[in-house]
Amino acid sequence: MRQLKRQIAFLFYGLFFCTTILYGTTVTVNSSKQLLVNGQPFTVKGVNYSPTPVGYTGAGGTPPTDCLGQYFWWTDRPTYIADFPLIHRMGANTIRTFNMMNSATTAAQVRQALDVAQANGLYVIMGYFVSHTVDLSNAGVRAQALSEFLTAVNAYKNHPAVLMWAFGNENNLDNGNTDPTDWYSLIQLVAQQAKAADPFHVITTVEGECLGPDCAPPRSFLNNIGKLSIGADDTALSFLDIWSINAYRGATFEGVFQALDFSTMTVKPILVTEFGKDAWRDSAAAEDQDMQANTYINPQWKEINANLSATGVGTATLIGGSVFEWSDEWWKDPSDSCSTHGTPALFHRTDDAFDPNYQDEWFGITSVAPIDPKTNSRGSTRTFRKAYFTLQSFWSPGATSAATAAPSNFFSDTVHNYPNPFRVGSVPTKFVALVNDAGTITASLYDASGQFVSSLPPVTTTGPGRYELLWDGKNRQGEYVSSGLYFARIEGKGALHSDHQFRRVVAVK
Repeated sequence: MRQLKRQIAFLFYGLFFCTTILYGTTVTVNSSKQLLVNGQPFTVKGVNYSPTPVGYTGAGGTPPTDCLGQYFWWTDRPTYIADFPLIHRMGANTIRTFNMMNSATTAAQVRQALDVAQANGLYVIMGYFVSHTVDLSNAGVRAQALSEFLTAVNAYKNHPAVLMWAFGNENNLDNGNTDPTDWYSLIQLVAQQAKAADPFHVITTVEGECLGPDCAPPRSFLNNIGKLSIGADDTALSFLDIWSINAYRGATFEGVFQALDFSTMTVKPILVTEFGKDAWRDSAAAEDQDMQANTYINPQWKEINANLSATGVGTATLIGGSVFEWSDEWWKDPSDSCSTHGTPALFHRTDDAFDPNYQDEWFGITSVAPIDPKTNSRGSTRTFRKAYFTLQSFWSPGATSAATAAPSNFFSDTVHNYPNPFRVGSVPTKFVALVNDAGTITASLYDASGQFVSSLPPVTTTGPGRYELLWDGKNRQGEYVSSGLYFARIEGKGALHSDHQFRRVVAVK
């Protein structure tokens, strides 16, 4: 009998353990419009993540002719390994992606990225991009979208970093110029089958709005959510769990959350998937970090925080927000080069008296710049804007207090290099340094016997941020080194601090 009890107990705990592994995160919504993660109320403190390097175009984008091709961040392990700890340090708990689900060929790399997100305490909103130009009434188009979406759901549903599935982004604004009922019926079809495949995660769709002189007539999520005639009501979209909205109205949301009438429009909770402001100020013809951080992001997050369902305050309808965006993207203006930081406005908000033009290439809460415009225009350093610390003061005030204290070192963390080992003559190894102040970073390479091999071009730091140095495996004569062990001495010098670290580097051919 004792042996039988042991076997039953072993079977029970084995089944429990397997269930935990298979479905490490259970995400639901309740009747109080709360998002629950493993049964506990959860507020999204998120960042839109698409860290396109200078010189490239974002995945799915239409690049100017000089761009070096599309960039898929989940295949760039060195970048997200460096970024995710910084996002976590800011106090964010979520990243939102745009087309991470579209390609099954990168599934193994996506899972690796999810592993790193989980290790850094980040959940992931898994985005599927639906083209804005295809005919959504076409049976073949609908079948392809459904098939790709379900393939991705089945590929990633068991990963504990997955928070929710997001189908489409602002397709309500054009719907491929087809009847909007085609779009909302496709959402219901996709959500229904995704729920059957994965009952452990919630599904959302992201609605945009177009206001003012850019739109005739005005197009907004307020016109669509709950609209019976186009199939956007709760009955027609019974398998959709959450409405997500992208809202840019100025320093405040101008009553958007109060205008969403939950007695007639929907009972579903709302996620603000995009909010924020660019850092370019037209009246000054210059970057204005104070404007971005204090005039816009500060009051915007406070307003989101004042209407959270998790705390039952205000309208108690919001499950959080995701700031747009982590870093500047230089490719977005089609009128200039992918290596030019353009300032033409993407859209205008006439009600925004302070800065009505919104420049698409300047929305980052971190700025980017080429490592070296002549020799490596494709790589990019990353510098924190004030908006980073503004959000950190809300999301992780303890980290903000530590950050404002006088730093004791030039480097704020260990310098790492990726990949390591690296293949000489194929992909360079990237040294990523997190620094506290302005100064210079230099690096010297030595072989295992201590003989000098090469030095890397110095990098000038303008302030706290993330900076990169690349070694392609060449020695000072310009020849590729042999396979073996090398040592890098990385030194940082500023006005107040001098610091150095060593890294082992393995080169292979």
